Amino acid sequence: MYYPRALPKRARLNGLEFEYMEKGEGPPLLYLHACEGLDPDEALLEKLSRHFRVTALAHPGFGLSDLPSSLRTVDDLSYFYLDYLDANNLKDLTVVGSSLGGWLALEIASKDCSRIKSLVLDNPIGLRFGDRKARDFVDIFQIPPPDWSKLFLAGEANDDRDWEAEPEDVALRAARNRECFTRLGWAPYLHNPQLTSRLHRVGAPALVLWGDQDKVATRGYAESFAAALPNGTLKVIPDAGHFAFHDQPAAIAEAVLAFARQPEAVS
Repeated sequence: MYYPRALPKRARLNGLEFEYMEKGEGPPLLYLHACEGLDPDEALLEKLSRHFRVTALAHPGFGLSDLPSSLRTVDDLSYFYLDYLDANNLKDLTVVGSSLGGWLALEIASKDCSRIKSLVLDNPIGLRFGDRKARDFVDIFQIPPPDWSKLFLAGEANDDRDWEAEPEDVALRAARNRECFTRLGWAPYLHNPQLTSRLHRVGAPALVLWGDQDKVATRGYAESFAAALPNGTLKVIPDAGHFAFHDQPAAIAEAVLAFARQPEAVS
């Protein structure tokens, strides 16, 4: 999908060192990346930066950001971001999260929504709606990583990277990204059983995006996700897979901008 590259800045928070980037001018926007990590050259970030001051971190454990031993779940990860928002006095935020990042955005908002103006959840995971015997998602971890592109992207995408030829730091970042995603999403599988009971705390308007070629979660899952939120709305993105930010970055950016300006007008 992409080759993990270094982010331009590093900082420390509560003794943890992390990578991050800032780009653009305008109202503040926090972008929370998906399981493949953060690409500083991602087309969606470039498009969003034309209208927002975009901040994006490599989550702890991803890229070359430190991974504290205490961080075991997405719930744990949300407290790092709550501290980050407080330390930087970020407010009136548009928060955009893709896949794993959508789950993380919801964990943050369910604890403290006071700094968040609006949420855009791009093909999010993190909730479970089926019964004990039913799966809400495809079993990602039963699929070899070289085939993940076929699962995450629209069409019949192939990952033809030759990792043996890649620089060591690129391969290291990719390995850490997938290792940390497995750590966070293995058990319980891609959801937090407690999160559903906290959704009433999410006061910000939320737009749930779903790519119409998503092979990870169905439209029914996306509809249930939007309906579970106090102020949730669903928007379908044509010709996009689970990683709609890769397949249709312009459509995602347009949806974010419209929702941030007039949340009540988006349908």
